[in-house]
Amino acid sequence: MLALLVAAALGAGAAPVGAAGAPRGEASKVHIDWGGGDVDYRYRERRAVMTGKPLVTMTRGDAVLTCKRLTAESDEAGKLSRATCEGDARLTQGERVVTCETAVYESASAQVTCTGNPLLKDGRSEASGEVLVYYLDEGRVTLTRGQGKLYEEPGKELPLSRPLGGGSP
Repeated sequence: MLALLVAAALGAGAAPVGAAGAPRGEASKVHIDWGGGDVDYRYRERRAVMTGKPLVTMTRGDAVLTCKRLTAESDEAGKLSRATCEGDARLTQGERVVTCETAVYESASAQVTCTGNPLLKDGRSEASGEVLVYYLDEGRVTLTRGQGKLYEEPGKELPLSRPLGGGSP
């Protein structure tokens, strides 16, 4: 119920999302839940600031972004344009997990930019750097000043050589 109130306030069209592989229209729908926390609606700014207890959760397709505080911004048409996740941000999509201090989701480009010690984990493999950009629809990640270790698991490709989400490599 609370998620629907945010959707109405922002005009974000939040609704439960389809499973991985759903058509782009379905996969791009966003659902935000901050159960038990606080919300500050700023109607004139087209912004809502949510604090979760324990966390705020934003879901888009098979990607789940959680954090302590999420600021959702809408465009002139009332659609979600940006969501800034602050404090113990965690992005999960399939087997991959990204952690960082701040994660910014951009709706138009379907990407999440992570700063503040970003770390990508895929099985035993890990990569870290200064800025990590996760392209949700393209199945790729870029990492600035990156370093890490890749481990091949028997019967599987190297973790970062296979698609990251519903997209192709």
